[in-house]
Amino acid sequence: MTLYFLYAFLAAAILNFICSILILRGMTAAGIKVSFFEIRWQVHKHLKVYRQITKERTGKVAWPYYGYQGSLVGMIGFAVLTFFSLEQ
Repeated sequence: MTLYFLYAFLAAAILNFICSILILRGMTAAGIKVSFFEIRWQVHKHLKVYRQITKERTGKVAWPYYGYQGSLVGMIGFAVLTFFSLEQ
């Protein structure tokens, strides 16, 4: 079971990384300077602005915003489940 939790963690991490890149590309397209070198910190810094920009453009928040947050929660949850399943 531990291996399944680890695979789910890795899948959530990959989805989180993809959503991070899409969010930063959206910020760049909006004319905001973004440093891709510090990708993990830049996403947290620009997340609220990305939500506002996409809501103004399309009338709703784009899916990478929710994908990023959902996959972040999934990563934390699957990491906890992986560690608890290692004890058994």
